[in-house]
Amino acid sequence: MAFYADKDYTQDQEVLEKMNQVMAGNLGLGWYDARTEKIKGRPRDLRRGLTYQDLDIGSYGYSKIPEFIRDNQSMVARGSEKVGKLPDMGYVLNRKSDVWSDNVTTLYEEAKSRRWAPAVDVPWTELDRNPLPHELEAACAQLYTFLQECALVSMDFPSRWVPLVNQDLIELKSFMCAQMLDGSRLLEAFRKRALYGGAGLGRASVSAEQGLKEWLWADTYPQGSVSINLSLAGLLLAVYRHVAAFAPSRVDRRLMGYAMQDAARQVSYGLGALRYHLRHQPAQAAAMNQYLDDTEHVILALLGSPELLEPLIIISGGGLEREQVKAGRLATAKLIRLAVREYLERLEAAGLSGRPGNSRIPQAIERIQVEA
Repeated sequence: MAFYADKDYTQDQEVLEKMNQVMAGNLGLGWYDARTEKIKGRPRDLRRGLTYQDLDIGSYGYSKIPEFIRDNQSMVARGSEKVGKLPDMGYVLNRKSDVWSDNVTTLYEEAKSRRWAPAVDVPWTELDRNPLPHELEAACAQLYTFLQECALVSMDFPSRWVPLVNQDLIELKSFMCAQMLDGSRLLEAFRKRALYGGAGLGRASVSAEQGLKEWLWADTYPQGSVSINLSLAGLLLAVYRHVAAFAPSRVDRRLMGYAMQDAARQVSYGLGALRYHLRHQPAQAAAMNQYLDDTEHVILALLGSPELLEPLIIISGGGLEREQVKAGRLATAKLIRLAVREYLERLEAAGLSGRPGNSRIPQAIERIQVEA
């Protein structure tokens, strides 16, 4: 629904008169002695520059944000003086431990310092000088088609929640915006790679998209964060690492290197956010376990998708010959088991103890037979 200000300011004579007075040189200076803390922010490391960590001071710092934010529903900057009738922005995430992670400011600075540009930082013309065999190029096109779907969801998740996070958590909101940029950059890079080689885009995965939608539309932010920032990003990190090891071209190796650093940052936040959430709300562990019981089947929807598995096998083995497919199957089976093990280890490290024994995923994976 639209919001309308409490008056039409073109018809407000008081506002117009104040403008005239100020422009005539009669300054009121009501803001000049704002009742706010006077500090001087300075960088601790001149090479790094002025960061959010350097400004974690007094009333302006994030360390003193209370667990429950009760006195600010407006867009006013944290630490500034509140006067008059401020609008209610309708924030619904007003509890710090629902969204915060102790490493969020560090990750935000890293996201800026390690930014890259797909247009110029990927050596695209290498594919012109050293084109791939048709079957490998087609497999790459299909893989990057699949990865576009995942990157889109990684971009959409923070964009869904960021306007609902209380403005006092500005560092967290800043990082969420950086996540959107990371997702959009990966989407761009994967699309360009799929189209550059000449094979065209591949086929969408029904099972992956159904599962990704289930994760994206989680009821709460902590649940969605576990799914997107920890589960999905963790699986993708394993895939990126695997493809980098078996990359058929320097372009793919470089691209996967950039993708790994972005995914690792997402995983680091996801793990930290779950750890912070459970440390401050330990009673939520049971609810989170129940959520994972209901939704972690999506891991199989992703890993079991032929639109992901088959190109991975071809890339891992180097082609479609019988021995190449055999080698590719064995390598991909190792990837799947590693991705699942890392997923469960991260949950355990975040404080969700006992998850490996409760999860249905390892047993499902064990039923997959790979002939040597």
